[in-house]
Amino acid sequence: MAKVTFTKLALKKKEEVKNIKINDIDIEVKQYLPVNEKLNLIARVISGAHDENNFPNPIKIEVIGAIEIIMAYTNITFTEKQKEDIAKLYDILDSNGIITQIVSIIPEEEYHFLIDGINDTIQAVYTYRNSVLGILDTVSQDYSNLKLDATEIQEKLADKDNLALVRDVLTKLG
Repeated sequence: MAKVTFTKLALKKKEEVKNIKINDIDIEVKQYLPVNEKLNLIARVISGAHDENNFPNPIKIEVIGAIEIIMAYTNITFTEKQKEDIAKLYDILDSNGIITQIVSIIPEEEYHFLIDGINDTIQAVYTYRNSVLGILDTVSQDYSNLKLDATEIQEKLADKDNLALVRDVLTKLG
């Protein structure tokens, strides 16, 4: 089999854009997003989708994912003030059918690549965090944050006021 050089293929990055009308305004929708931009989009969705207990919230994934896709694939821009309330922004776009319109113009394989990337990455993060290595990593980080300096502890215990407090606590504990 004869080898063919990549250069001979004369390939160029796909930069096709399709237009849709929203309230008589032309909106451009990219048909391909470079992989680095996809990776950054996925990272932003995952970063924003975790609740306070560090668990991915499926609704946040949907909401943040939709907004990120609109920002990445279209020429629609949002002010910083608008981006402060993602839920309100999502509600306006969703209730007016804008999200559905835009997603329907993005090629199916492009859209599924993103959605699968988001879901697979969330699953990988969750699996890692619950693995022995992930748990040990978390414990190690927690341990290093405790600031367990033996000299500092010894100095604090040597202080007669602190020692008296320790004695009181131990006495009350029995």
